[in-house]
Amino acid sequence: MASSGSIYSQALHNITHTKLDELDKKRKTFAKQRHDIISAAEVAQNPIQRIDTLKDGVSKCFAISTLDGRIVRGKSNYPRLETILRNLERFLAQARYDPSISPRSLDQWQQTLLRQLEVQALKFEYASLYGQLTKQWLSVTQKRASTDEDPDLEMSDFEHISAPKSLEYRINWDQGAFTPSNVDRKAVEHMLQIFFKPAGDSSKDLGKALDALHAKVKEFERDLASPQCFNTTTLDWTIKSLLASDLLADSKRDVLRDFLGNTIILKEVADVLNMRMMALDDWSWGEEVLLEKRRQLNGTYKVYMDEDVLQAIFLHYIGIRWSVFWKRSLRSFRNSKGVWKTSQISTSLDDRKRREFYLGPVSEHPSYGSTRLAMYRQGYFLSQLLDSETEEASAEEGDEEADFEPMTVEVSDRVKRKLQTARKSQSMQAPRRQMMAKESYNKSKATPSMSQEEKDDLSGQYKPKNAMDAKQSLLHLLSAETFINTRLQGEITCFRSQIENLYSSLAHDAIECIWEFFGVSSKWLGFIHRFLKAPLRFADDESSEPRQRKNGVPGSHVLSEVFAELVLFCLDSHINQVSEGELLWRTNDDFWFWSSSLAKCEKAWSATQQFVNTVGLTINKSRSGSVRMARESNTSHNIMSLNTGDALPQGQIRWGMLYLNPDSGRFEIDQSMVDKHIGELSHQLQDKTNNIFAWIKAWNSYAATFFTSNFGKPANCFGQQHVDDMLATHERIQRRVFSSMRANTSSFSSASGSVVQYLKQTIAQQFGTKDIPDGYFYFPTELGGLEVRNPFIGLLQIRETVQANPDAVLDQFEDAERDAYKAAQTTFSEGKLRKDPSEMLDPDFRPADAEKFLSFEEYTKYRESLNYGFDCQLRDVLLTLLKKPDEEAIETEDNGHIMLALNELGNRNELRGITSSWYSMEAYWKWVAQLYGPAMIEKFGGLSIVDPGLLPMGMVSLFKSGRVNWQD
Repeated sequence: MASSGSIYSQALHNITHTKLDELDKKRKTFAKQRHDIISAAEVAQNPIQRIDTLKDGVSKCFAISTLDGRIVRGKSNYPRLETILRNLERFLAQARYDPSISPRSLDQWQQTLLRQLEVQALKFEYASLYGQLTKQWLSVTQKRASTDEDPDLEMSDFEHISAPKSLEYRINWDQGAFTPSNVDRKAVEHMLQIFFKPAGDSSKDLGKALDALHAKVKEFERDLASPQCFNTTTLDWTIKSLLASDLLADSKRDVLRDFLGNTIILKEVADVLNMRMMALDDWSWGEEVLLEKRRQLNGTYKVYMDEDVLQAIFLHYIGIRWSVFWKRSLRSFRNSKGVWKTSQISTSLDDRKRREFYLGPVSEHPSYGSTRLAMYRQGYFLSQLLDSETEEASAEEGDEEADFEPMTVEVSDRVKRKLQTARKSQSMQAPRRQMMAKESYNKSKATPSMSQEEKDDLSGQYKPKNAMDAKQSLLHLLSAETFINTRLQGEITCFRSQIENLYSSLAHDAIECIWEFFGVSSKWLGFIHRFLKAPLRFADDESSEPRQRKNGVPGSHVLSEVFAELVLFCLDSHINQVSEGELLWRTNDDFWFWSSSLAKCEKAWSATQQFVNTVGLTINKSRSGSVRMARESNTSHNIMSLNTGDALPQGQIRWGMLYLNPDSGRFEIDQSMVDKHIGELSHQLQDKTNNIFAWIKAWNSYAATFFTSNFGKPANCFGQQHVDDMLATHERIQRRVFSSMRANTSSFSSASGSVVQYLKQTIAQQFGTKDIPDGYFYFPTELGGLEVRNPFIGLLQIRETVQANPDAVLDQFEDAERDAYKAAQTTFSEGKLRKDPSEMLDPDFRPADAEKFLSFEEYTKYRESLNYGFDCQLRDVLLTLLKKPDEEAIETEDNGHIMLALNELGNRNELRGITSSWYSMEAYWKWVAQLYGPAMIEKFGGLSIVDPGLLPMGMVSLFKSGRVNWQD
């Protein structure tokens, strides 16, 4: 909703109303001109005079310039019409003399001119309709704003949302925030000592890494103490990042937009915030911070702090700086010698020399294992922390995980936001060379190549676009490794769990203890303490006094993300150690662990429980579960479920509206959960029937984005059946939603079960516009459409390109591996193996059984750790299974109606979606243009529903950037 408190938005309101008034005047003027032109033509004495009258009237009506009675080209916004009229002038001149011009031709010319008037009348009609829809939206939002300002109305609204779920949430939130945690600080300190200062061989390496981290903290704190931290540049990226978050209400977001681009204001703000940073020891929240509770699309709630704009900028900047620092520093800490273990089977020195003798130089990159580690480092290691100050995490509204128990309370504060050295070979130096090789080899195994890891991390090749993309990719990775592990290792065990109410439950003592352990000074610890102990009061509870927060952290703050990630980094590190190098795949509060070893999973789960108990957190049992799966036989494609025992969390492994079926190894859609959300979607849409724009925004967010995201994004590892299930479920959603809306609204009893038919009848009832073409609803707003998103199109574009049977990829791998082994054996036996001594550890090495080639078992021993160099090796299998299917774009004729209509759009820079360049359009919009374009061209004479400049695009853009108001 646009805020009446913003100068920008208020001006936009005024401009919009003025523009719509002018549009109405133009529409009425055109209607009169059209009537007069047709009336004059009807009394003409002959067809030629009638056409001439229509031609002159059309020229005047469309403001076509003339000179000495001739049409002047290039002086209007209608170049095609200019050509038609210029040609018609000359054809009429011929008709006055040439008796061979048939009455049929004259009638065609007349119909062409009448068609121009008809199309323009339609354009004005639909521009007027758009104006009415805009006014409807403005009217509803202004009423809501006045309701928010009326204390009596506000109280009545509060009583409306005071459903059991909302009240229970409020009670639980109060208890969590204002009740001190029972965390034993000494126990946390002892835990950190065990994790990072253990006894034994690794303590020395860990001690050096920890000292280096402490030094970096001191250096960073000195940098933060710079007197000119805030300037126009830092404020620019801070404000843009703040706008990308959901922290501030729309009114304050408008103020921030006013700041951007105004150098004078930014300099004044920088001066104030620099003084505030210099007086960090005196910083405080003030007397109180008001709280606001907002309902989320998935049925949960979040509490937001209503802080002033300068305070929000100040804290956001500090959060960004610490976030980037910890990401870089802990990444370096992780890469330090002796800190992080790997589960890959390391090639021993003897094995490596044997492989070089039989196979030639050995390469470790890229391999299955190194690729998997790169995915972890880029996408899941401290994933909530920022890689750079200018990084912006964005997510489409509705792109969030469904609540498995939508009718229960859950405080969910998720943030949407995330060489070897060559040397010469000389046989006389063999003993020394072997000794040097062994020393170099041991060193390389103790400290992984920093250059390779840094290159992997900086490449960003596997970095997810946002938090939701990371979760979707995690589902794909687990699905892919289920196929791989059950096929090659025999079985796989997995558990998934979640920290319950992470941000609301983070214990202050645990946060401060961990920051102190990692070397943060007393100055910054004091700031953190004051930040955590905020004086809070709910805005709708005016009679109460502010209370000091005693537990948990503010939602949607970057600093809160930093607190959470630093606490859970300790868990990541501990699991890596106890599981001998396995990885805890974690996105914020959501974590997954899997291995071919049941024992490792049991150790990891036990360690997780001990950790959360120590730091005062709780496991969300409803989101915890485990599975154990194996192949029915070595050659079978069928997966069967095994007993996980009592040591792992009981329950299904679920995500969104999916559950992992242990009897098939597939993530499948939970249709009973879909049914619950169909009812919720119907309720949300019913609430917005008097506001078409808001209705469409809710539909796009819920039906097109929320459902599609929670069904899991298609990938080869999910197979074609998953796409078919999504299509069938979307079809069921539409029929169920609109059948229920027909039942609740008698006036729509004849509507079929589709979004288009429902909107057609709603608009006809509310505004009187009928016979609306389907394309009007799907075309982009810049062309005058309503931009309803169609979830079927994207799925149909990929259905034929997705892997039909994921097991077939493993079949290809096994064949390719066997063929590669035979080829290597032949090459060796025929003496054709080429060896580069500079790339070998010991070119003079010769095994005792030199005449006997490696066994197949020895050849495949390191398939996860080494690059075997043949196509379709294990790394290729992983990447193929993880690959998201390419969109197969629809085709069009080079000189067909659609291409010609696109060309007529010209160089309109404001166009998005459907543009004048077919080849640069996204596959989705190509489908929309080709499917609905012909009917639009027939009705409107082209792909533009209204002429450029007639729509209130500024206000529409403001509306589209706002949030959906989800109702209880």
